[in-house]
Amino acid sequence: MIPGNPYKAIIALALVLSVSFILPRRTQACGPFFTEAIFVYSKHPDFPLENFAAGKLGVITPNWARSYLVAAYRNLAGIPLSENEAKAIKSVWDDRLHNAWESNDEQAIKKWTEARKQVPGLAAATTINAYRNREKPHEYESFLNCQPDAFDNAEATLDARIKEFGADSQAVRSWVGAQDTVFANCSEGQHIPVSAASETQDLPPLLRADRTYQIAAANFYATNFDEATKLFDSIAQDKSSPWRGKAAYLAARAMLRKGSLADKEDDGRPALADAETRLNAVLKDKLATAAHEAAARLLNLARLRLHPEEKLHEIAHLLVKKEASPNFKQDVWDYTVLLDKFLGEDSEDEQTKKPQRPSGLTSDDLTDWVLTFEDSSTAAAAHSLDRWKKNKSLPWMVSAISKASGISPEARELLSAAASVDHSSPAFASVAYHSARLLIEGNRARDARTMLDKTLAVDRQNLSPSALNLLLAQRMTLAQNLDEFLHSAQRVPAGFSDDSDGREIPEEETSTKETIKDARLFFDVDAANAFNKSMPASIIEEAANSKALAPNLRRDVAQAAFVRATMIDDRVTANQAAVFLQGVYPQLKEFLTAYLKATTPEARRFAAVFVSLKFPGLRPYVSAGIGRTTALEEIDSYRDNYWCAEPPTPVSGSGAQGEGEEGQPKLKPLRVPEFLQPTQSLAATQFAALQALGTAPNYFCRLAIAWAEKNPADPRAPEALHLAVRSTRYGCTDDQTGRWSKAAYDLLHKQYPNTTWAKATKYWFK
Repeated sequence: MIPGNPYKAIIALALVLSVSFILPRRTQACGPFFTEAIFVYSKHPDFPLENFAAGKLGVITPNWARSYLVAAYRNLAGIPLSENEAKAIKSVWDDRLHNAWESNDEQAIKKWTEARKQVPGLAAATTINAYRNREKPHEYESFLNCQPDAFDNAEATLDARIKEFGADSQAVRSWVGAQDTVFANCSEGQHIPVSAASETQDLPPLLRADRTYQIAAANFYATNFDEATKLFDSIAQDKSSPWRGKAAYLAARAMLRKGSLADKEDDGRPALADAETRLNAVLKDKLATAAHEAAARLLNLARLRLHPEEKLHEIAHLLVKKEASPNFKQDVWDYTVLLDKFLGEDSEDEQTKKPQRPSGLTSDDLTDWVLTFEDSSTAAAAHSLDRWKKNKSLPWMVSAISKASGISPEARELLSAAASVDHSSPAFASVAYHSARLLIEGNRARDARTMLDKTLAVDRQNLSPSALNLLLAQRMTLAQNLDEFLHSAQRVPAGFSDDSDGREIPEEETSTKETIKDARLFFDVDAANAFNKSMPASIIEEAANSKALAPNLRRDVAQAAFVRATMIDDRVTANQAAVFLQGVYPQLKEFLTAYLKATTPEARRFAAVFVSLKFPGLRPYVSAGIGRTTALEEIDSYRDNYWCAEPPTPVSGSGAQGEGEEGQPKLKPLRVPEFLQPTQSLAATQFAALQALGTAPNYFCRLAIAWAEKNPADPRAPEALHLAVRSTRYGCTDDQTGRWSKAAYDLLHKQYPNTTWAKATKYWFK
């Protein structure tokens, strides 16, 4: 059955019609997936999204989906969302983040299958698939052909016919057989029920009318839209048919689907225009009152396809007026889908031609603001500034200040305007962040520091976690001493996610508790990079001794200080870090004592290599985010062991704004915190020395071989060779690793052939 009342399927239908009915099957990236700390959400605002809808906007980001920018504009413009509107737009976000628009067809099919069991003597139901592939050349594309309420309607009709004729009547069995044929078209083929006249027994008039309706529905699902329309038109003229009241609406729907499934957009326009005419007629027909609501919704869909620019502006004007839209959720959905249509979808193929943007697309203020705000061009910056100067509105001020440069002539005017924004304003976090950015770019570090300190002291509790972390990232770069740096470097993540589908969906707190243990504070990428690239080993060790750091971070910083200092033979720093590490990692004590007792540089290096081989979690770098969760002494199953030549962090951190590759924030050059600038030469020298030593397994093999050759009687030597070979399997490798793995393997078996370690080392690794 085609749904008698398709209201429940309208939202899903709106989506598929807006994209020509094409629904690629949902896919998921390959695992494994690991929980990561997210300090600043880049794909959407902070959770819970109800806070965002209510005006707690945080730092508004250009690469958020446009539905978030719609809510941001409303709040910035002083037209906060009503309770109903907030719930409606939250529903849009939930549907899109969780693919909730996917049909619940399986449940509806199951209910129908159970309902037909009321009729005795029927053959077992065949499997029904509600999705149908498009005809060539698009056979790889599918669309939801039989929507859930088609099965609901069939179930209701069957119940009514059983009540009328009896479950064991031949007439009802015939009805079910015809309905099975109808649903056979959901996924493939041309399955049309036989006419009532061809039945072996004469059917009652009601079931004859049903059969005509079933034949029309079968043609609809078989994509014979012209034939379906013809049959529905005939039903609409049959005064005796119980389906007469909705037949004209269904004929229009057949034309709407025909136009939507056309291979080329222009080819579908005649059918869409026919549907528009028919739907307008249905709305004027008093006899079709029951179909008016559904017809109005389908008319909206037809107009979305036929008159997209006109419809876009019509929706935009509704969206900026409080409670003006009768269906706010649908209008937000349609508005953003139309924008996608005009602007084209993102594609990795540089040859993909973007559609030409209509000249009048930005004629309404909402669309103008959304498209300008997400545009990173200099023209967009100039336009934002011009619009703000003309109307002094808050949305345009946020756009202007987010695009301005600290050295631009307009910076002081924007900073002055930003200073007058009330701390309770939805714009406050955005203007605070960009004000600090302009001050820093304008070499006004003292003013930026003063402003940030005041904001972090007074407004911290009112900032979203992402906004707070963005401000802390700025404050960290202005740190004048280590204590200031540490207070800004450690941060509470905005959320935790395995980000398996790129949507940054946060995990439930109970899911992450086991992973993060009792830890609450972590380093973001920018802080980790400051340690790894801009900080001498002695200052890293000093940081490890600071009680300003959370315990988990002190442990990580201390181990990085020790391993780094041993690699560059900074004995004083290494000794101090070793003493601290013995207290937090008792299992290291024996091996650290050996290091402390070593009297030559070679002996110290070997002792340090030996402890690193025994404890794969040690490394000369500080981790960003959760870091390594495997026990220090255990091999991580996913090769997160030892270290690579480069630190395990990108170039820049959470202070980045804008969109980069695959929608990720652009990476900006690392800004060295102020207090570290005098020691940059030393830090650079040490970092270069670390890189020159290469990846850990190669380094281990070299030193283990050298030590065994010079100190063959050392009982640690064969074990070190064994562990060095093991590291080439489980650690970070390069094109030289195989050579070093074989060299360590050969020496172990040549010099210590009968040892337990040689017997345990059966292979070397490339």
